[in-house]
Amino acid sequence: MNYKVVIFVFIIFTTIFLHYYNKHHILNISKENTKLTELLKSRKDINLGIVMENIELSSRYRIEKLATEKLNMFYPEDTSSRHIIVMNKDERSFSLIDYIIPSVEAFTKK
Repeated sequence: MNYKVVIFVFIIFTTIFLHYYNKHHILNISKENTKLTELLKSRKDINLGIVMENIELSSRYRIEKLATEKLNMFYPEDTSSRHIIVMNKDERSFSLIDYIIPSVEAFTKK
């Protein structure tokens, strides 16, 4: 009869210990989750700043300005020598490879 009481007391203490251990573990994981959420938010803000800087640096206006100032490029006077690449699905569309290597003949009319 005595061993039954000892086993019962052991089960009770084990249950209480595991209950508080799980509670403590859940609180620690919750704190870590909060820290990781804040870190993710800060990384997203940093990423947004970098994306905005990339958009600003690769803007057409800035590239045109650098081409004219640093590379001494200019716009041609007549429009016949201008090449505009248009990517769409109508008859006049072609890919960049057609512009670079015309012998590939990827430009197909319907």
